[in-house]
Amino acid sequence: MHKSNLLLSSLIAVALAAPAARAADWQDTSLHYWYGSAFAEPGIGTVDSGTNIRKNVLSFTHASGYKYGGNFLNIDMLFSNARDPINGPNVGAGATEVYVVYRHHIGLNKLFASKPFAFGPVSDVNIVGGIDLNTKNTNFAPGKIMPTGGLDVSLAVPGFLNLGVMVDKELNSNGIVGKTVAFDPTVMFTAAWHIDIASLPLSFEGFGLLNLPKGKDGFGNATVSELLLHPKLMYDVGTLFGRTGYQVGVGYQVWLNKFGNDHTKVPGCFEKAAFAEAAIHL
Repeated sequence: MHKSNLLLSSLIAVALAAPAARAADWQDTSLHYWYGSAFAEPGIGTVDSGTNIRKNVLSFTHASGYKYGGNFLNIDMLFSNARDPINGPNVGAGATEVYVVYRHHIGLNKLFASKPFAFGPVSDVNIVGGIDLNTKNTNFAPGKIMPTGGLDVSLAVPGFLNLGVMVDKELNSNGIVGKTVAFDPTVMFTAAWHIDIASLPLSFEGFGLLNLPKGKDGFGNATVSELLLHPKLMYDVGTLFGRTGYQVGVGYQVWLNKFGNDHTKVPGCFEKAAFAEAAIHL
């Protein structure tokens, strides 16, 4: 096994084991399938007109809470069509990407068993740490390892809304130039939400991030601020049959300056993709 793939596999195993490390007061595990036909990838298409890429995505998501905080784990497997080609002899096949996000948070109000950090719309302040990992079988052959940590606030809404400020440090591979790239530490602003809509079986869900410039990439180009928004509206069709946890919905992903590449200079770095999604909560 390639060294980077071995490391990635080990880190995924750690992330998978982490949610079970503590007795959970509550937990939610779900499987998702989502599809879109207008995704983009850096270097594919032209600056003026990117090439639309179809992707089928399978996701595993686990969230849990215990006395002092909670865990969040998401694993995406993204299957592209041939416009995002695999590296190797299998001509005409699309690439496969695995992206892992793990976060652990400790609520300060929970830690002190009181509410000194509750004020106005803020219900708690959380210490957050985690890691992002990814790999993809393209010519670029990324192998992202990005630890991150910081603070976020939980806002009092029907559901949850968390806004955070994090510091991250990315290591990645660039198979085209054949080297590992150590990016500069940078600041990332984050948002994650699941807001219930009135008493309806509808929820407005999603996440967003703004990652500031992280130095130069493997080609020696300066990176720029990266904005990713992933909102979606989900309907629980299970309520029609006296059950819950069977969702369908639609969303729209906007990714400006994808992976920190300037979209005015690098093609495929301004993604605007509608998608449809189905989810089962186990």
